[in-house]
Amino acid sequence: MSAKNLFAIIAVFLPLMAAAQSVAPPPQPLHFVNDHWTPYDPPAAFPEGAMVHTIVKGDTLWDLASHYLGDPFLWPQLWERNPYIKDSHWIYPGDPVVIDLAVQEAPVAEADVPFEETMTSKYDEDFGGGDEIMPRPLGSSADVYCFAELVQDEGGFPFTVASSEQIQYQDSYSEGDILYIDGGVNQGVKAGDRFFILHRIRPLHHPVSNSKLGVVYSQVGQLKVLCSQEDTSIAEITYACDPIYIGDVLKPFAPVPVPLVIPPDRTDRCDVANGKPTGYITYDRDDQIDIGTHWLVFLDIGAAEGIYPGTFATVFRDNPVKGMPRLVMGEAGVLTVDETYSTAIITRSWAPLAIGDRIEVK
Repeated sequence: MSAKNLFAIIAVFLPLMAAAQSVAPPPQPLHFVNDHWTPYDPPAAFPEGAMVHTIVKGDTLWDLASHYLGDPFLWPQLWERNPYIKDSHWIYPGDPVVIDLAVQEAPVAEADVPFEETMTSKYDEDFGGGDEIMPRPLGSSADVYCFAELVQDEGGFPFTVASSEQIQYQDSYSEGDILYIDGGVNQGVKAGDRFFILHRIRPLHHPVSNSKLGVVYSQVGQLKVLCSQEDTSIAEITYACDPIYIGDVLKPFAPVPVPLVIPPDRTDRCDVANGKPTGYITYDRDDQIDIGTHWLVFLDIGAAEGIYPGTFATVFRDNPVKGMPRLVMGEAGVLTVDETYSTAIITRSWAPLAIGDRIEVK
């Protein structure tokens, strides 16, 4: 390949690579198909009357769903309709995307079905003779918006909940309640701005080394600014996971997608160590003693170890009897990733798990 052609390929894909620094590495290898480079095997024929969009530089499934379906949150429908795209974070100029989908909201009841219940039959289909493997959500929106965050710098929150419309009558608040925050026009706050609301829980230390990991803040809700004054604003709670209190801190809102995954082979008691990154479960919701299927946890490995949303991990313990195989306890799927930690959902367990149990990337 000439240096000129190589430079052209890099120029086309560099923006996509930059946008995906915190996700999975790009699929490999690239090959030349119908005058463009792609790692996939895109279809060459389409159903009669199908609407097909040819990807151009800068496209994302999020943007295509917004343009064609009227709602960017419907991007998983596009991915499911185009199963040749193996990783939704990586789409390539020149590849086709079939768009012939009706705009429809996923039923709430279906979206909130726990992962294990949906995946039990899915495992049977995917690895027991099913005709087609289709990606599906690893969890629900509540799993990514209503769990917790590990904060390193507590001085990094721009604003707090300073008062409320019903402060004389209420000490906690929920959806529809009006709050007053300590930031306004002078601080760059304007009507329509949205924020996450976080509630401080406690400092977190590593269960093995006892080193300080950060401070746990629970995600208790979201608000939208109605109007702003010089140094204050009035806002409405638009989404509540738990009670919201005066003094809770705010963080600018950004959408957090639920990873779509094709499940790997089921974790088995006989699985042996594979040499991939390992870590520990360091925190679980509400500090429960026993952790089971569907429970949300922190893992002490993150983007620095190459973890990305949709990664699966085996949960295990070292065998207390020297020379005996490790005790494989279950499986977890990564929902969100930070540089030094990740949040995960326990997708399968056949014994109670605990803080300090080990994990190994599958």
